[in-house]
Amino acid sequence: MAVKEPESEPRIEVLSGIGGGLVCGIAVGLSAIFMAESIRVSEEYATWRASVESAASIPGFTVAGRDIKGINFSGKSLHNADFTKADLRGAKFRDADLTGADFTGADLREANLIGANLQDASLMNANLGNASLHSANLTHATIAGPQTSFFETKVNARTCWPKGPTPEQLNVLINGVVVQKYTDDESGLTLTREDDKKDRVIGGQQAPGCALWKHGMRIHP
Repeated sequence: MAVKEPESEPRIEVLSGIGGGLVCGIAVGLSAIFMAESIRVSEEYATWRASVESAASIPGFTVAGRDIKGINFSGKSLHNADFTKADLRGAKFRDADLTGADFTGADLREANLIGANLQDASLMNANLGNASLHSANLTHATIAGPQTSFFETKVNARTCWPKGPTPEQLNVLINGVVVQKYTDDESGLTLTREDDKKDRVIGGQQAPGCALWKHGMRIHP
């Protein structure tokens, strides 16, 4: 009499079910880990951003790949900050102290740099198209570079440009700027592009002959 072989299919189905459950459990566990890590990173970023927004002085500030869109840097002291190749379109740096800051290759289109101190800063290959540099200080700043652009950059008769190049060479470097009116509080005079021609610089003055800035310090409001 033949002995009937035991059926193996139920065992296979059981093992398959167990395997599927393990895989599902691992996937859920990994998802929970990734979610927890994502929350941790998000919370760290929120804390970092809040500290940057509230701080008055951040020497050596660096972007380090973080999203800084919308942060208002106006009035802050950012000595030797690193904004290399950063996306700073529309950024606010009004009256900020950016002494020694590195903006090499940065996109500064439409940025507000009115009254900013950019002494010793690097703007090599930076795009300042439509940015505002009214009354800003660029003494000793590096503005040369094959990709540096001042196309329609807004300046006035008190924008302070680096010393070193001749006025003619400087005019080539800053070709494309738009000179806007400047009302001098001390004299009450309104200075225009025609007044700029007196010192042969097309948009402002050249260090060390700047009326607003001396030795990296603003001497007039």
